[in-house]
Amino acid sequence: MGNGKAIAGMVLGILSIVFMITGYAALIMGILAMVFSGLSLQKEKTGRGLAITGLVTGIIGTIFGFIYAIIWTAVASI
Repeated sequence: MGNGKAIAGMVLGILSIVFMITGYAALIMGILAMVFSGLSLQKEKTGRGLAITGLVTGIIGTIFGFIYAIIWTAVASI
């Protein structure tokens, strides 16, 4: 059986990278990816690769989403 939290973390992490140009959506998806992946790594013995992938992609998506959110906010205030 697969690990649902690890799969959810990986999917949300990949989506956070895909949607990182939107800024805020990437932030939310990236944070959720990190939460689900972290829970999976702590509690489950299966799906470690999926959880690590979700954690890494969630971190990348969150960082770039945060950068784009700052840029969009700065441009909108001009």
